[in-house]
Amino acid sequence: MHWYYAEEDIQIGPLTEEEFEALLRIGKVTDNTVVWHEGMADWQPYSSVRAPKTAVVPSAPPLIPSPAFIQQAPSMPAGLQCSECRNEFPADELIRYQNSWICNNCKPIFFQRLREGIAAPGTMNYAGFWIRFGAKMIDFVILWVVEMVFLLALSPVLGFSYFSTSRPPNFRFLFAYPFLLAFSFGYSIYFVGKYGATPGKMALGLKIITSAGEPVTYIKALGRMFAEMLSGIICYVGYIMVAFNDEKKALHDQICDTRVIRK
Repeated sequence: MHWYYAEEDIQIGPLTEEEFEALLRIGKVTDNTVVWHEGMADWQPYSSVRAPKTAVVPSAPPLIPSPAFIQQAPSMPAGLQCSECRNEFPADELIRYQNSWICNNCKPIFFQRLREGIAAPGTMNYAGFWIRFGAKMIDFVILWVVEMVFLLALSPVLGFSYFSTSRPPNFRFLFAYPFLLAFSFGYSIYFVGKYGATPGKMALGLKIITSAGEPVTYIKALGRMFAEMLSGIICYVGYIMVAFNDEKKALHDQICDTRVIRK
């Protein structure tokens, strides 16, 4: 026997008994949810159909009687991508769970994830303050090591010893700082634009995406770099904001509409 239920103007199904029971356990289907299965003459709240009933068996689910529901959302696109396998299917071959669309082949593993309490595809697992702080420290160490190697290599060319205390400092080393600043910018923009994360974030399994779940472009990575400077200028308050909102957004995340998630 296959089940169907209605959610937000959309008919969802067919679901096997096991899949339907999984939704009951997690509270996705409640006593007030309008449901239908083979053997029912019409849609009814689940509370009234717990016990099997004998009735005329229609060949397909009837129209949902309430004006709040329709059999098929009229704006539903012709093709949608399965959140599990990422293949595209006609809309009538997929079921919807929150913001995820699941094909028939992926339904077993999808509902197994739900039973085990694993976040469904399309659900963002935001990275908190301390893991982001750790990633930032890793990036800081990488940049510091590279910059020190650069300054030591450049010392003979500019005629100064960066660590020398035996004579007054030679301020010609200041000419090296535009190159160090450019490297610091390029480091962040390149890795975020190409991989969605700096090496520090990659080491801790983090990734930067847009609020819609899309990859960050090089242009957005550049804008985020400038916005991140603002987060630091205001006594690092922009970074501390991560600890005080549900989506773990720093100030530069809010400005550029990005999120940092655990992969």
